[in-house]
Amino acid sequence: MKQDLSLLNEFLDSRTEKTKRNYLDAVREFAKNSGYQSLEGFLDFLSSMNQTEREALLVKHISKLKKENSPMTVHMKLTAIKHLFELYELNVNWKKVKMIMPKKKSVRMDRPVPKDVVRKVLPLLTPSKRLCVWFLFATGCRVGEALELKVKDLDLESKPAKAKVLTEKSGIERIVFIPRDLAQQLREWVSRLEPEDYVFHSNRGGKYKLTPTKIRKAFQSALNRLGYLKRDASDRGWNYTIHGLRDSYKTLLTSAGIQGLVVETLLGHDTGLDRSYYKPSVEELAREWQKAEEYLVFETVEISRLEFEKLVKESQLIALETVWSALNPGQPPEDIYMSAARFRLKHYPSIEEKIQIMREALQSYTRLINREGKHLIREAFAEALETTRKRRR
Repeated sequence: MKQDLSLLNEFLDSRTEKTKRNYLDAVREFAKNSGYQSLEGFLDFLSSMNQTEREALLVKHISKLKKENSPMTVHMKLTAIKHLFELYELNVNWKKVKMIMPKKKSVRMDRPVPKDVVRKVLPLLTPSKRLCVWFLFATGCRVGEALELKVKDLDLESKPAKAKVLTEKSGIERIVFIPRDLAQQLREWVSRLEPEDYVFHSNRGGKYKLTPTKIRKAFQSALNRLGYLKRDASDRGWNYTIHGLRDSYKTLLTSAGIQGLVVETLLGHDTGLDRSYYKPSVEELAREWQKAEEYLVFETVEISRLEFEKLVKESQLIALETVWSALNPGQPPEDIYMSAARFRLKHYPSIEEKIQIMREALQSYTRLINREGKHLIREAFAEALETTRKRRR
């Protein structure tokens, strides 16, 4: 009996575009590895087999997947295949299959980014990226949702200010509220833009939106300059990520005592069928959200001039130490500081004194080395400058 794909298509249509694409690719790969280009023909083939034969075919396919994919990818692809078998009532002993599956590695975990860290990161970003990262922290939006935001989607004159956001996973429109300090900055920012322009746009203008990759790189670069970028426990990701801003938002709202249903609604999560009979109105959401506004507002929009100068000096020192370490890997900068403290300063050097000490050390090194050495130091400086530029981008 020839099988048709209507049941599979109905199932895939109920999933997001990304899941639909991944599941379909996984099923087609299984068919191709079994010698079939047509899914209809492959389903006929599977239906004609007994349970033992199907299990043997599946085991063979999983063995191939394990050689070519990460454990997490193998599990995702098997999930797609399992759905296919269940849709067409193709019996398999899944407990037996599970025994040969690769063990999942430790999962990378996003953690909330502390508010104080976010406040220090913002001044190190270019205006559009700064407002975007600020918006992510203050609204809990996903990166893709924020980057699709257009000027016409903002209502900055309402109390509180708000924005219409298209939820990335469900495609359903929702309202998010904007703290007063960010709302003021956005009013000034969009005053020169057209209604159809993207709020968070690239240097080319309002018609060109920023990309998620550029936002993530800029955020990581700023964290790195501040010394906050470290590997997480899984060693697969970073301790603070751009998605962690969404966790920060949820944590702050929960700390403010906001109802769980309101928090989930503002985040754009599926609240479950049991709650579908009651959905808070925009007015109810606004009243509840206002309990948390003080938690989301920064004490000052900009960091002080002294704090900014300190960040600049720290960046200068990192660049100088990078050059010195490249030229003299056997003598760490700390040795030079301790020597200066012991024989010249009689105290441990401040950041300004460290900068001066490193400059003098590099100048002395330049005088002592030969012509080839001068070429090396120029290359080291060029490399340090390029690293600094990339971090600023």
